[in-house]
Amino acid sequence: MDQTFNFRSASVPLLRRVKPRSVALAVAASIGLGGLASFSRWVIDSERDSLARAGAAGGATSTAGSTLGPIGGTTPGTDDLEGGDPVAGIAIDDAARSDALAALDAARRAASESSTFLDAGPGQLGSTASSLIFVDGPSQGPGVVSVASTSGTWGAAVMAPSGTCYLVRLAAGGVSYGVGRSCIGDEALAARDPSR
Repeated sequence: MDQTFNFRSASVPLLRRVKPRSVALAVAASIGLGGLASFSRWVIDSERDSLARAGAAGGATSTAGSTLGPIGGTTPGTDDLEGGDPVAGIAIDDAARSDALAALDAARRAASESSTFLDAGPGQLGSTASSLIFVDGPSQGPGVVSVASTSGTWGAAVMAPSGTCYLVRLAAGGVSYGVGRSCIGDEALAARDPSR
């Protein structure tokens, strides 16, 4: 009898090694997607909150700025948006004109702190006049102020309940006014009427 052993190789399943780089990429992708989902939810919730505040501000009388007296009146702080414009006498537009005045005051404060109006955008003015909502899109009503600026010019637009859009422009030469259609801050940069 033969004393030799017969060795046969048994089939052993091959094990795949998990590469550490693949695991790290999978974890990073999961964290990234989770962060993106959280950020998206935050943006959507913030937008809904802003729209709800804008709707509430549009329906209520604005408390920002000073109250407007009669046309040509001497109520402090109201002469900027009053004067010869017959639309200025519409009582339902008082909140929009008052909001434009408050935005103008906020822009003046921002301009006095720096040498450019670029620091008087929606983000910066929101902390100065917290009762107003500053946007770079169109104004939807009182309480919502559309703002645009260049280094030497600042403009704001506020939509009134009557459908009149009040424009105010601040530049080195002073304040000028206008009435607009699209009710965006960019339109206010072109306002050139020296008196209202």
